[in-house]
Amino acid sequence: MGHLTGRRLTASALLAVALTALAGCGDGTEQAQDPAADPSTTTSAASTTEESEPATDVPENAPECQEIWSEGSSLPRTYRGCVDDTGSYVERDAVGCSSGQRLVVFDDRYWGVLGGTVYEASVSLDEDRDYRATTRRCAA
Repeated sequence: MGHLTGRRLTASALLAVALTALAGCGDGTEQAQDPAADPSTTTSAASTTEESEPATDVPENAPECQEIWSEGSSLPRTYRGCVDDTGSYVERDAVGCSSGQRLVVFDDRYWGVLGGTVYEASVSLDEDRDYRATTRRCAA
């Protein structure tokens, strides 16, 4: 029974690392980067299940969130955040993958790799099988 508990702990630890590393499984052209060195990167696992905190200043030419976050669209490589329907700027919520790519999440519903396709979960990201598989690959 102790062996099974160790496996559960290892799987839980792997998922926690994957969620912490959740910032970019794109095409591999970006350099690996320490998420702590990038202030626009969120590294806590809890932040992936909550809506990103709106920033007070809206950068000039910031895109509307609904323009960026729709299933099947392409997530721009230069994505830093977007303006939500209240007019608030929502900063990028991203984690670095072991490949050096960045996996980005939005509104506990959408995810994608910078420069890649946007996917939409049918349930919360924590419960979505495709998203969880992506985070495992990201951390591998």
